[in-house]
Amino acid sequence: MDVSGAVGHQSVADRLVARLLRAGITTVFGVHGANIEDVYDAAIRNPCMRPVVAKHEFGAGAMADGLARIHGTATAVLTTSGGGALNVIPALGEAYDSRVPVLAVIGTAPRHTVGRGGFQDMLCPPDTIDLPAVLSGVVGSCAVVDDPVQVDAAVDDALATLSRGLPAALVIPKDVQSARIAAAPLGPVALPERVGPPPAVIHDLADRLAHAVHRGEHVCVWAGEEASRLGVSGTVGHLADLLGASVVVSPGGRDVGGPRCAGVTGVMGHPSAHAAVQEAAMCLVLGCRMSLTDRAGLDETLAATRVIHIGAIAPRMPGIADHVETPALDLALVALTQALHERLSRHRGTHPRDLARRPDLPAVPRTSLPTTSPSGPATTPTLREVVTTIGEVLPTGCAVFADAGNAGAGAIHHLPFGSGGRFVVALGMGGMGFAIAAGIGAAIGGARTGGGPDRTVVIAGDGSFYMHGMELHTAIEHGAPVTLIVLNNDAHGMCVTRENLYFPDTASPPTTPSGPGRGSVNRFRHTDIASGLDAMFPDLIVRHARDVGTLRAVAADLMSRAGPNCIVVDTDPDEIAPFAPFLPRGTS
Repeated sequence: MDVSGAVGHQSVADRLVARLLRAGITTVFGVHGANIEDVYDAAIRNPCMRPVVAKHEFGAGAMADGLARIHGTATAVLTTSGGGALNVIPALGEAYDSRVPVLAVIGTAPRHTVGRGGFQDMLCPPDTIDLPAVLSGVVGSCAVVDDPVQVDAAVDDALATLSRGLPAALVIPKDVQSARIAAAPLGPVALPERVGPPPAVIHDLADRLAHAVHRGEHVCVWAGEEASRLGVSGTVGHLADLLGASVVVSPGGRDVGGPRCAGVTGVMGHPSAHAAVQEAAMCLVLGCRMSLTDRAGLDETLAATRVIHIGAIAPRMPGIADHVETPALDLALVALTQALHERLSRHRGTHPRDLARRPDLPAVPRTSLPTTSPSGPATTPTLREVVTTIGEVLPTGCAVFADAGNAGAGAIHHLPFGSGGRFVVALGMGGMGFAIAAGIGAAIGGARTGGGPDRTVVIAGDGSFYMHGMELHTAIEHGAPVTLIVLNNDAHGMCVTRENLYFPDTASPPTTPSGPGRGSVNRFRHTDIASGLDAMFPDLIVRHARDVGTLRAVAADLMSRAGPNCIVVDTDPDEIAPFAPFLPRGTS
């Protein structure tokens, strides 16, 4: 075996693994299969690579995505052809929409079977599925490596795509993977230089912000997902202190907000955050794409406010012309903070917000959306109680992954701020079950590389668990330090809410006075998930919490243990989650 890059010969699969390692990818996720087994074999034989076999290709792709979001580095997923290749598409779609650098390596049928009825041939359209065309919609670049000598050039292009924050795909026929090529020495990885905006741009921004301070204008700093991944919470706080600014965050930037944060914006956010934006004469947006999910309810306000946007990607709100494009938001903020400090220090004691004399600013009061009264048993905890209790016992510096639906809305709205950890929610495609696999992937990869959170906590609903909860098996096999919290309301809870609001005639049970309803299609028969998991996985610690007191005790216990564990919490399917469009006015 020759995987070091020394002169000699090696297989394309060995070369690919060596290239991945050289690029810093030391854990690969996937599902083994005939047309990817050569790459998996090369990964298994290389002592520096950790191959992880997931239970489903979507789960494998989400695992790679979750690790990339937490560690800020590119990751990889391996799948075979046919159903395996198609199963990973939704995960790549989430990575594309959220700008996460995931490399998909997909094996396909040997070249001599292409166009000849080969099993799972996906490279001879229109007779077969056009796999490159399917992939092209969810990745930044896609290459078919149909000649062994092309592998290095194809990897170079893929790595260039990943460096831009986009997923990429390499499609490699099985016989190409096993082909032998000359093992040319591996050169250094050509990483693009990370530089912030030109000094003139920074100085212009600092001048405008300093002028706003001297005029006594209120500035609001709005941080998003890009700021979260770059870990700039401290710099954002310093900048906000210099400006005397309020701070708000988008759902994806939730962990940037400290005690001075007025809350989360958007449909699952806090009225106090929206008020902070509405009161501002200028809004400084940092790494937030300003999607509808981020800004819902603020379009009219933002259209009448001076908005300066800084980040790698232009905002998704029309009419925001003042955009400073930079692939290094962290460097830009350091330079901007320094330049602003210099300008304000020249006038220290004259401008109205001399923060040097106000080191201990009070916490900002946050207001929440109204809540609904649950209809279940009195002992059944509300969503607010569940999430608040979880937040009280979260280990310092842990990573929290929140899934879609009621669980995600509850976590975004009710978790405490300032724990010093990471918060990840994937609202691009909003795929159910994503957080389960993504959190497990982050925990597995973090335990491998070190330097990551000591524990990862996943908050998901029972509907998400039914989709991809069996990735718990993967967590058990790898001893991942992850706690899965399943909020079990025996329903697709948010879908029940939508049925009740928008289709009351068909959603109401047949016995209700409102008429001959057919009943909700989104309510499930009760399932004792805790007992089921306990029977399936004897080595997995599972606890069932039916009330807040039990939840607090078991969560504190399990989050302090090693390895994977799970908590199942009963919740009410008729409780409306903190999602503004669903909440009636005047709800208490």
